[in-house]
Amino acid sequence: MPSSQFIFIRRIMKNIWITLSYDGTIYGGFQRQENRMTVQEMVENCIMELTGKKTTLYFVARTDAGVHAYGQECTFYTDSTIPGDRFIYAMNARLPYTIRVTASREMDMDFSVRRRNFGKTYGYLLSEEREASPFLKPYVWRTGKKLDLSRMETAARILEGTHDFTSFRGNNSGPSDPVRKIYEIRILRDGPLFRIYVTGEGFLYHMVRNIAGALVDAGTGALTPEDIRRILAARDRRQLGMTAPAEGLCLLRVYFRPIMKEDVDETLRMPLYPWCR
Repeated sequence: MPSSQFIFIRRIMKNIWITLSYDGTIYGGFQRQENRMTVQEMVENCIMELTGKKTTLYFVARTDAGVHAYGQECTFYTDSTIPGDRFIYAMNARLPYTIRVTASREMDMDFSVRRRNFGKTYGYLLSEEREASPFLKPYVWRTGKKLDLSRMETAARILEGTHDFTSFRGNNSGPSDPVRKIYEIRILRDGPLFRIYVTGEGFLYHMVRNIAGALVDAGTGALTPEDIRRILAARDRRQLGMTAPAEGLCLLRVYFRPIMKEDVDETLRMPLYPWCR
């Protein structure tokens, strides 16, 4: 009687690190949720099509509905035979044009983008004008207000450093520690356009958008430096004005080494249009 041989091939799990860039206009945010199309859902579905198995995407920043990213960092585990550095091509062939993988590589199994990062830089784009080019409109807050750059910079200096940012957190946000460290807030003016860059260790829900809103109020004279200090000390979101709209915000870069001024300079020189020139 002929003997039968069975060969079992044990696939080895791999930890794949990908960098994502996406236009958040049509998405209900990054994190998967019911009844809304999200970036995480689109990417996880793409990975399942490629590997035949459902997986979970681990990520650094839970960007809100309408918020964009050039440098969202994620990892996922897979036993796929696709080499780590080839996922960029396989995924981009299946993802919609509004989501791109810009880098992919295999990492040690214990690597985590959440635990290993040292902070992030967000960019916020706004204009003094009420109208904007159709090519810029989805990415800029059209304030329709005349803004004083020096007043905005004075307010920014007050917000730098380590503070309790309870007054700058979003309504209905989770019970996370409100103490955050802001390394730098840089504001650049280009005609009617203002580019705000906020670099910090971590951020509360809506924190960057609330900072942008406060800087606009400072630029119009509606908030004085004393008002900014008072609002910080109050630890009360009701003391602050409106939250800046989502479309002006973009996650530009996540850092995986201690952040130096030169690193932020490098980020701002990157071709991250329209947030960087």
